[in-house]
Amino acid sequence: MSRGSNPIKVQQWAERLERFAQSGQTVVQFCQDERVSQPSFYQWKKRLADQVRPTPANAESSPSAFRAVEVIPPSQSATTVRLTNGIEIELGGDLRVVQAVVKQLLELPAGATLAAGGRSC
Repeated sequence: MSRGSNPIKVQQWAERLERFAQSGQTVVQFCQDERVSQPSFYQWKKRLADQVRPTPANAESSPSAFRAVEVIPPSQSATTVRLTNGIEIELGGDLRVVQAVVKQLLELPAGATLAAGGRSC
């Protein structure tokens, strides 16, 4: 964050932008409902997106930079993706499931997250 942004405002705007992503509204409608200006909306959207997408200069040190993922070769029963933070995702033995999951993740807009349970494959 530049210029010592207030962490409370950062959290408020992160939550607001998440609500927008789930709302299905246009920016104009959403800003009217939230009683915020469109310039503020776009400024915070850019500011928070810059935090999520590191520039090449800070990509190595940024906590949001891409990280190594270990894909365990398929066994008789399942394909498992093990993330560096210890989370394991078991995708089953069908490689089409892996392809569908990766395809959906690549189609997500920057900064978006899947709701609990994600989308079906």
